[in-house]
Amino acid sequence: MKIIREYVHAHLKANKRSSFFIFTAIMIAAALLCAVGVLTYSQWLNERELTVKDRGDWHARFGEPVTAERLKYIQFHPQVEEIYLESQSQSLQLPGTKRPYLNLVQLNAGTWENTPYQRTLLEGRLPERDGEIVVSKQFFMENPQYTIGDSVILLKGQRVLNGVQITEEAPRLKGESFQAAGEQAFTITGSINVTSVSVYPCYYAYGFIESSAALPEERFTVSVRLRDISETYEVAAELAEQGGLKPKASGEMEIEYNTGLLDLYGVKAPHGERIFLQLSGYALASVLTTGLVMLLFIILIYNAFTVTAAGQIKQLGILKSIGATPGQIRRVVFYEAMALACVAVPIGLLLGYGGMAILIQGASALLEESSNSRLHAPFSWPILIIAGVASFATVGLSAWVPARKLAKLMPIEAIRNPRGWVQTGKVKGFHWAHRFFGIEGELAYNSFAANRKAYRTTLISLTLFITLIIGFRSFAVIWMTDQTLVLAEKEYTLDISIATIEEPDPAMLSQLSALQGIKKQVVYRGAEHTLSWEKQKISREFAAAGGFKDSYFSDSPDSRMPTNLGQQEGKPQIFLELKGLDKASFADYCRQIGVDAEQFMGAAEPKGIIVNRTGGNISSFIHEYNLPETEYLAIAVGERLSFDERSLVQQQSEGKYTLTVGALTEQYPELDEYHYPFDLVVVLPMEAYESIVQDLDAERALDYQTLSYKMGIDREQLAAARQQAEAILTQYLPDEDWSMLSLLDKEESNSRTIHSIELLVNSFAILLACIGIAGAFSTVAANLSARRREFAILRSTGMSPRGVKRMLCLESLFFGLLPGILALPLLIVVCTFMLHNTRIATWADFMKNVPWSYLFLCYLLVLSSVGLAYRISGLRITRENIVEAIQDEAL
Repeated sequence: MKIIREYVHAHLKANKRSSFFIFTAIMIAAALLCAVGVLTYSQWLNERELTVKDRGDWHARFGEPVTAERLKYIQFHPQVEEIYLESQSQSLQLPGTKRPYLNLVQLNAGTWENTPYQRTLLEGRLPERDGEIVVSKQFFMENPQYTIGDSVILLKGQRVLNGVQITEEAPRLKGESFQAAGEQAFTITGSINVTSVSVYPCYYAYGFIESSAALPEERFTVSVRLRDISETYEVAAELAEQGGLKPKASGEMEIEYNTGLLDLYGVKAPHGERIFLQLSGYALASVLTTGLVMLLFIILIYNAFTVTAAGQIKQLGILKSIGATPGQIRRVVFYEAMALACVAVPIGLLLGYGGMAILIQGASALLEESSNSRLHAPFSWPILIIAGVASFATVGLSAWVPARKLAKLMPIEAIRNPRGWVQTGKVKGFHWAHRFFGIEGELAYNSFAANRKAYRTTLISLTLFITLIIGFRSFAVIWMTDQTLVLAEKEYTLDISIATIEEPDPAMLSQLSALQGIKKQVVYRGAEHTLSWEKQKISREFAAAGGFKDSYFSDSPDSRMPTNLGQQEGKPQIFLELKGLDKASFADYCRQIGVDAEQFMGAAEPKGIIVNRTGGNISSFIHEYNLPETEYLAIAVGERLSFDERSLVQQQSEGKYTLTVGALTEQYPELDEYHYPFDLVVVLPMEAYESIVQDLDAERALDYQTLSYKMGIDREQLAAARQQAEAILTQYLPDEDWSMLSLLDKEESNSRTIHSIELLVNSFAILLACIGIAGAFSTVAANLSARRREFAILRSTGMSPRGVKRMLCLESLFFGLLPGILALPLLIVVCTFMLHNTRIATWADFMKNVPWSYLFLCYLLVLSSVGLAYRISGLRITRENIVEAIQDEAL
């Protein structure tokens, strides 16, 4: 054993160049494996942070309130780790304030600690005992007479209209009153970053409650976090039953699951689609990426070990002839591999973690303005341990095959023919090389073809380097081209949304319509309702295409299609989009479809235009799901249709209205909106729209009256127009009542996303380039050193040093061009796949914007690196004494 260790140590010292290359490859493998783990874990943590920030850290929430007396059956269940309570909302009447009410929801300690509410605190502290509350920042902005720390006594009760309680989301309603039910003292402890539009008559407020202090009849919205997240779907149903919830008509409990959080842990609904090995998407991506990195480096390090093993066959043959066993010979290779790995892997892990931390911080800085959270590079011992084990496994698997081959060699074969173990490829005559480059060209190509296995490591690295760099640049070009084409197809470049139930000030609308550069504009409102229909009452074309298939319904177990189509008692429930256009826009739409607009104006009963089309207007959905593009329902002009106010099947609403079909078309209005398959769009003048919604649920008035104002403005004038529009809106409306998004905002967001991804991908490509270039120098040096006798014989037969240099130059040219040639079909496949998944961009669009500069630079870098390696290694060949090189049989 001591002899083997001494031999390995001596061999590593004597072959520093090849050992350094293997050391570098192992170090980079460890760095990449660690980087993959850190990046995946960072993304997973970021996604979890966003999910918890947006939804909370609960696993299941019951759809019906639970009374306080039944909370104990949930709270003390052995599987429940934490219970989160939210009281039913309660109105508190405020004296002498701009808005008359506080809308109070009380939370228990667990809810404050593990849900999004605590992150909204701006000033002061969170409530810690009964009677303490935090209120929205708007309360202090609109009522400066109040400050944090004030104590107030307020009337408790509910908002009512005609004796019926009003929901907390409802805007200020005409004729509403306050029904008091007592009073309570409160202390304001803080300000929270929660706002509401000005038509909402309440300020948001949150307090503290102990479940033990609640009255038995008090009801709470209950969310739970379980000890074993994998059993969420089974345990939640049991808890709901113990909490006194009644099953729905389908027999299932009304339970809301925090699916975003559950998905991150790989937990799927029992009837849902199973993920391979029940892994989350991040875990599966990490496993696959780690496997690919390991496979790549197994190939790279295996080839490196093959080259170094070939150089010590004669010495190992001598050891075997004096009694070394096959196991001891195998251990020589393994000791050498592990000796290098024991130093390279820890260094690689540190470099991988440190490098990825820097890259993540850089990407996070680029996305800081467009992202809701910052990426972090968390330190995790499990990640480092897994990456370390994977690195050692990669080295062990790489050394296994060379070790087995060396152990099987007969001693006499190893001593007499030390190069016989390394099999070179079968060489054919390449006359084309002779024809174009002379005898040196044919010899160069023959030599390169015969030694292609020795060059495999470098070829793979350089090919992947080119593919990755050009592939990502192509992805960026394709994605940006597609986004540009998509945005160019949009009619409007500036979108304004105004949240109000009152008619906006005409002066404001007049000033907005007078912005410089407007070529086209539209003002409209929208509502979402439902049409209950008969399956058989469809067009002939749709019936011929199969009609309403089960897979078209969103609530069907077989559905994988993005639709809003529901089903109730065997009847399709069609999602309806009601669009009320301003007079000019409606008249323009009528001209486009060849209909007289006057027939819709001032009609005794509202008349609308039905867009009777099955497939919607999202082309990618139509092609991916092979949707029929036909006339939709069997409807006739003049027919009266009855619509339900509810927009979802499970919603409870008694509101209904009728509408006369004034015209049928398959052309959607130009609103820059996407319409899903099997939705029905009804377009009508604004006055007809108003006559419909004014008789519907007053509590949904804000949804119905929110105004969309879209403008088509040239890019050159868009920035100035956006600034002017912002000044106008600020003059007439509170900041919380409007929002604005322009084409420039979308492009800026796209650009930041591309730059952040580019930073990560280019860093990975640079590592591959380092491997390829280092491999080129190491492999070329080892190969030319082993061929010293071959070159000496060529020189002895009359080839001049200039001819040898030309031969080496041509061989480096063949070597340097091959990665680019191999990368081309890979790039074509990658680009074809990317273009197949775009909305609009085609090969013709891509060819106009091919990243030629990147392609040229990559090819130049590869050619120059390989050429430099041949030039440096070839200097020794051309200067060496011919007789000494021919006599040296050890090489």
